[in-house]
This record gives sequence, C-alpha cells and structure tokens, in this order.
Amino acid sequence: MTWNFPPRRGGIEDLIRNLCEGLKKRHHVWVITAHAPSTVSEDRVFRAPWPGLMPFAFYALWRGARLLRQKSEIDVIYGGSVMVTPLVLILARLFGRRAMVQAHGLDLVYRSTLYQSLCVRWIQFCDRIIANSQYTAFLAIHKGVRPDLVSVIPPGVHPERFAGPVRVEATKKQFGLEGRRVILFVGRLAKRKGVKEFIQKSLPKIVEGVPAACLAVVGGNPSDSLTEREDVLRDINGAISETGLTDHVRLLGRVADSELIGLYQACDVVVLPALDIADDVEGFGIVLLEAAAAGKPVVATGVGGIPDAVEDGRSGILAGPGNYGGLSRSIIDLLTDEEKRLAMGVYARRRVQQKFAWDRVVSAYETALDIGASAGDALVKSSFP
Repeated sequence: MTWNFPPRRGGIEDLIRNLCEGLKKRHHVWVITAHAPSTVSEDRVFRAPWPGLMPFAFYALWRGARLLRQKSEIDVIYGGSVMVTPLVLILARLFGRRAMVQAHGLDLVYRSTLYQSLCVRWIQFCDRIIANSQYTAFLAIHKGVRPDLVSVIPPGVHPERFAGPVRVEATKKQFGLEGRRVILFVGRLAKRKGVKEFIQKSLPKIVEGVPAACLAVVGGNPSDSLTEREDVLRDINGAISETGLTDHVRLLGRVADSELIGLYQACDVVVLPALDIADDVEGFGIVLLEAAAAGKPVVATGVGGIPDAVEDGRSGILAGPGNYGGLSRSIIDLLTDEEKRLAMGVYARRRVQQKFAWDRVVSAYETALDIGASAGDALVKSSFP
C-alpha cells in the first residue's frame, strides 16, 4: 500500500517498484496505490480512481478490505512509507495480518503536528519497520519504535543497466557538454539537495581550478511531492545569474532513463551537496548507488543516510555539512587526478555489485518480512550485512 508508485518518478517510487518486481518472482504481491494516469496494463496493481490524498485513503481501505477477504494467503500488509501507517494498521488489526512499514527519513520528520499525530506516532505499533539507512533507523527509534523491531535494508540498484555500450562523445554532444569535465547532479530539485548553495559557494572555486568544468543538473521541481512545493528551479536560475556561471551549468530537466544512463557514463564525477536540515533529511541517496554502478566516484555531504551509500575515501568523498571548500577541493582533485578518479570508480562499481544488487536486497527484505516481532534483530542491526 503506497502513495509513491510509478508513473510518478523519484527515489521512493523506484525503490517500491523494484521491491515489488523482485518479490513477485517468488511471492504473490498486490499493490494499492494513488491515482495516476497510466496507459499500460498493470497486473495486480489497483489505483484509486480519483486524485487526491483523501480519495486514495478511502479507496485503499475499501480495496484492501476486499483483497484481504478474498485472499487468505496474504500474510503481510506493507506500507510503502510512514504516511500510510494508519491505513496499514487498521487493515492489519481488522484482518489479523502483520503490519510492516518502510521508512525513508523525511516521512519521519516532516514538520506537521497533524501528520506527526496521525501517521508517525502509530509506527510504534507496527510489527516491523524497515529503514533505508542507519540514520533513518535512529529516527524511527527516536519516534518510539522498539530497536528490535527495526531492520535496516538499503535501496538496491541493477548494475547491469549501467554496463551497456558507452557512448560518451555522443551523449556530450546531445547535451552540449563537448570538451567539458562534467560534474553530474541527479534528483528532484528539493531544497535539501543543496544545488543552489553548491552553485553559489563551490562551483566558482571549481571553475577557477578547472576552467572546463561544467555542472549538469538532471531533475525538475518536485511537482508530484506532497511535502515540497517550493520553486527551487527558480532559485537555481537566480544563483547561476548571480555567479555569472551560465556557461558552466546545464539545466537538463527530466530525461529518459536511457539518456540518464548515458549521462552517468559520460560524466567525470557525481555530486550530492545535501543540506543538513532537521525537518527535511536525505534518507539515503539512491543516485549515489547509480553513480557507483556506472563506475563513477561521488562527492557528497555526509548528512542523513548518505554515509551508508558512500564508503568515504574509497567509493567517493564525503564533506561535512556546510564545508563548501571541502566539496570544491575534492571535486577539483578528482577532475585533475585521472588515476585516482578511475580507481575510485572501479572500487565503487565492485562494491555496488557485491552489496547493493537488487537480488541481494530483495533477499534481505524476504528475511525481514518473515521475522516475527518476538524474534527481532539486534539493536538497529542491519539484516543486510
């Protein structure tokens, strides 16, 4: 049961989609999700017929109750985010099933008294919480969840998607990046991603050290988000004008998956300059795994769940919150030291293949879903070694 599901785009949507696809290989899976225009036939996916949060909630309860009456083999009601916790618990208690919820980070700290009362406070009554990082796990415990009811399982990636033919020059030509040393950012342009501040405080130094440097920004304003409504793209355009770096930034908007893979392959380094904001956290950073799968090192701020995605000094470089000088120096170092950049990329790819491939991640979910509440895990012990 989830609000976040394709065709909506984003990290949570990708996680839920891949989790469902992986589980369907060995289990029966039904998905109840929000209204969205869709032109493809979706097996066992039920969408609310009307847009909006309340229509989704009423439809989820109605459809969920029908499924649970008809399908005695359903063992677990799984919430795709903390937001749907009340719906999951109502159905679980009415029909005697286990209630489990996925926590991403922001869905635990979103600043709304009503949301905290209606959604977050009830996670302590679930049979298990799956956190996407150690940071998110500690947030859940802070909200009242018993430590032994929390499993930490990171998102996964399909490494093989990034191993296809490399067409660096064609991609650079397509996006106006010929002759450039490319720094790539990928993600929704939420404030917490820190793109505006990076352009203002780090990019001028980088361009000074590497005149051919160019920041390619993939993503748009989070129009599908329930919590983020700011026009961050307007602020980013303002920062570009303010710094006079028009020739060193490419705002590419949303791109097709095949084009995104080409950009990962064509770039030199991937950046995630996330801000340290108490009520708007970066729970993990799936793009960092995608960069690794493409054999690219990353430079990121070590906030939220990002340290779970990056092995500092080996698969990438982490800087402290607000350390824009550190971000600049690290990127300049990687852009000018080819041997170091390539070695980090090779290690990053091997690490993601060994630890974060979706087959392995789905197996970890299967283990967590099968563990009864009385068994539990050790204190925030990851079921994903």
